[in-house]
Amino acid sequence: MKKDRYGIFKVIATCTSCGKPVVVNGPLAGPICPSCRKTLDIPPDIWKSILGSYIGNYGRTSPGEGDEGTIISGGLTIKYSTVRLPPPDPACPTCEENWDLLSVEDGADRRMVCRKCGRKAETYPAPSWLGEVVPQAKQTFFAEREVRRDENDVDAGIKPVALSCPQCGAGLLITAESERLIPCKYCNVDVYLPDDVWLRLHPSKQAKFWMVRFSG
Repeated sequence: MKKDRYGIFKVIATCTSCGKPVVVNGPLAGPICPSCRKTLDIPPDIWKSILGSYIGNYGRTSPGEGDEGTIISGGLTIKYSTVRLPPPDPACPTCEENWDLLSVEDGADRRMVCRKCGRKAETYPAPSWLGEVVPQAKQTFFAEREVRRDENDVDAGIKPVALSCPQCGAGLLITAESERLIPCKYCNVDVYLPDDVWLRLHPSKQAKFWMVRFSG
């Protein structure tokens, strides 16, 4: 039986609708573009190329080393980086205590808790669709979870923004659930929300590394 292997990944896609970057902080099939709020379809074969290539080259990669590449397929552009996990286990960003990965069994769906400072981090099983194309992928760490479009990642804590209609001057109340192009209810002119307003309601995500455990 082969020893468990770990891979660290960072992935950024280009939205097929608006051309803006979409940070993909996990093995996600349908991340939501923060610029246009459209769902980006990343098919399983793309993930097979990224994770499968990592596993295929694992024996030729030293701890701490990795690879990067670009995949262009069907109008979709994905840039990715991979790193072979060096010993010891990755450190908590708050207190630098090493996370205890061995205490997390395959199939666990919960938050890990740092033994020193109590910081929490997500861990959950590799999605079933990912297991079908990369059977060795068993468990994810530090990754975001899939979010359905109908319950998108709108932050309920973000305050609405008041904006004046450029045509009639009427007051418009813009919320995080508003579309980028909204009709003024007073003059019926379509108002396109400027970048500063849109980004305030939908802050850009920072690309971060996440991890997968491979077995078998």
